[in-house]
Amino acid sequence: MAPLKDMEDVGVLVQLPSEYRLLREHGFSKFIVSPGHVSDEEIGFWDSTGHPTFLASLDEVAYSLRTKAPTISVRIDSLDSGKPGIKYGELGQLAALLKEYERDLTGLEVYCGSGNTLDEMVGIVEQVMSIYREYFPTARSINFAGGHGFDYDAWEETEKHFDWHSYFQALAEAARRQSIPEDVTFLFEPARDVLADAGALLLSVERSVISTPVSNILVTNGCRMLMPSAQLRDRNHNVAFLDAEMNEVTTGSTTTAAVRGRTILRNDYILPGEVEVPDSIDASSFMVILDVGAYCATQHMEFLNVPPAAEVLVTPDSSAHLITKAGDDLDKWRNVLADKRALVA
Repeated sequence: MAPLKDMEDVGVLVQLPSEYRLLREHGFSKFIVSPGHVSDEEIGFWDSTGHPTFLASLDEVAYSLRTKAPTISVRIDSLDSGKPGIKYGELGQLAALLKEYERDLTGLEVYCGSGNTLDEMVGIVEQVMSIYREYFPTARSINFAGGHGFDYDAWEETEKHFDWHSYFQALAEAARRQSIPEDVTFLFEPARDVLADAGALLLSVERSVISTPVSNILVTNGCRMLMPSAQLRDRNHNVAFLDAEMNEVTTGSTTTAAVRGRTILRNDYILPGEVEVPDSIDASSFMVILDVGAYCATQHMEFLNVPPAAEVLVTPDSSAHLITKAGDDLDKWRNVLADKRALVA
């Protein structure tokens, strides 16, 4: 993330105080906060930072109004889903609540799901601007959030990435047509499209393709839990195979096989479909899964940066003993080194 730190008008979205403190230590200074549902104490923490915090319920907004928070921003769930966010049916109540306290909304963020096409995202722009005009015409910022699709099946750069040029043209036209004031700030959360092709997952192949009466299986030292979104979202990432000298294998006959992870779990298949495996691939070979920068090892427990819980053992005599401590800000799934360590051959 270091190359983003000093870029003008680029910041980081955080959801936990621990993320915020760590990023501050590493020199980041521009933030927006979208934490889901939070306690009064955490709302107070975010208020003290001065960064826009998108609250997700009428109750949280009411608390901020009662405590005279410096700014009031909200997250709106445009899908009326189970995600945290003010629902469509509550927008009138929110407007009335703000009026009661004689406060204006500072900013609104609209959740619209992920992996949307250009046409879908343009439709969301119209939807968001309609909400702004009808309910919060004095808000100073609109966060169009994420949802900009990245095509994991595509190979070429121009095909994989979201069409930002056309999107911004449509947004500008909609803003003019709906008379959105020119001093309203527009925010976007494009991290998937920025980061998706910035990483690849390298796996060792454990043996030649196993053929059974049920299926063909390519056994690797990976795991579904490294990037569960591939299965959950049915994302068929492009792959490549390398020989023992790390040269790409592009010739010869192939066998269609499912890519197996290393655990005994029945569903430990890393990709949702099957891949064409060159017949020369064996235990000396490697497999590369492309475009995993948005997830990969961050997905399992680091994706939303929630540390492990403490564990307490209660014995038959009702005595309680702490047997593992709660994780601190750096104690997630991986062991994070305090300093970089050079690798030598």
